[in-house]
Amino acid sequence: MPVRAVIHTARLTLRPPTPDDAPAIAAALADWEVTRWLSAPPWPYGLDDALSFLSGATTTGHWAIDRDGALAGLIGTKPDLGYWLARRFWGQGLMREAAGAVVAAHFTDPDAGPLASGHFEGNDRSARVLQRLGFAYRGTGPAFARPLGREVAIRRMELTRADWCAAAPPGTERPAP
Repeated sequence: MPVRAVIHTARLTLRPPTPDDAPAIAAALADWEVTRWLSAPPWPYGLDDALSFLSGATTTGHWAIDRDGALAGLIGTKPDLGYWLARRFWGQGLMREAAGAVVAAHFTDPDAGPLASGHFEGNDRSARVLQRLGFAYRGTGPAFARPLGREVAIRRMELTRADWCAAAPPGTERPAP
């Protein structure tokens, strides 16, 4: 799947992030309730951090999640499926919609292998998104969480093409298993 592909869903546009997204990214990740569940961003998070991230984001498989012209969050597949939403977009089913579209696009490639992902223990919102997409638990292991400055337990998960086809919601384009 081309990294720069734009993906449209019923309510979202997933597009390559641009430097114009930096203020919205910085504002969202300045919210501890968003950043505390992520492993990579520094804390505190500022505009320079967003600009630094964006200097390489378009080459690393990330999409901006755009809702009615506003940046709602980011999602990426390199190296694993990872994502976040700004708090004002929580509780609307947007991440399941965005992640479902990215996973569907991933599996349109007949040579696509399984997708890996995971969530911190205690991150029930992320666990529900992944489980509804068909991800299965493959174990728990340590990972360094940069915002927390320490190792945390990550519940590792994997999604195969067969599991995706079995779990894909009605109306979702499903590739052949």
